[in-house]
Amino acid sequence: MSQRFYGSICLSDLLACAKSAHSAFSRANNGKAYANIDVYINDKPDQYGNSLVIQLHSKKEMYEQEGHTYIGNCKLADKQPQPKSAPAKKGSKQIADDDLPF
Repeated sequence: MSQRFYGSICLSDLLACAKSAHSAFSRANNGKAYANIDVYINDKPDQYGNSLVIQLHSKKEMYEQEGHTYIGNCKLADKQPQPKSAPAKKGSKQIADDDLPF
């Protein structure tokens, strides 16, 4: 049976790593940018109740230089449906990805 998790990814860290040419990022032939990630399910939740950790997956030759870059975490979802996030407010800052180095 599948399990559902909910959590967050730090877009600030993710964009900063993308702009600094972290080896986990690539651009596909279709023009879309992708981030390679590692996902770990912990045996026991951490002190905040997170059971799942997301980090960028560095290329082998870059691992020692880049180290572990944690970008998010998740909790195991209850059977109750989670509330949908509110739509972005007018005038909110848009995230531009056209200045990425890849």
